[in-house]
Amino acid sequence: MAARPAYLSTVRAVASAIARATPELAIDLVIAVDEACSSLISRTLDPTAVLRCRFAREGDSVRFRAEVRSSAVTVPDHDSLYWRVVSSVTDAVATWVDGEGRLRVELRCRA
Repeated sequence: MAARPAYLSTVRAVASAIARATPELAIDLVIAVDEACSSLISRTLDPTAVLRCRFAREGDSVRFRAEVRSSAVTVPDHDSLYWRVVSSVTDAVATWVDGEGRLRVELRCRA
């Protein structure tokens, strides 16, 4: 999907649907996915950039991965609001820039 804030509601809806059987998981996942995608979108300067998102249900947890081409050469600071919010509602989170100029995030929420 286009890396624009207008499309965040779609990603939130998918996150909610995937985790709907467990309300606590759904709330945490939606918050984490929204923050992660917002952070990626804010770091791309290309108006044609594409935000790629993947969800995978793994037993009692959901793994989420997202990426966007970015001119950013650093990841969000661990003291940032983004990092504090996402790490407080997930069991694991990682953010990195790969060798092809994509900013990536992977997180896992467990019920």
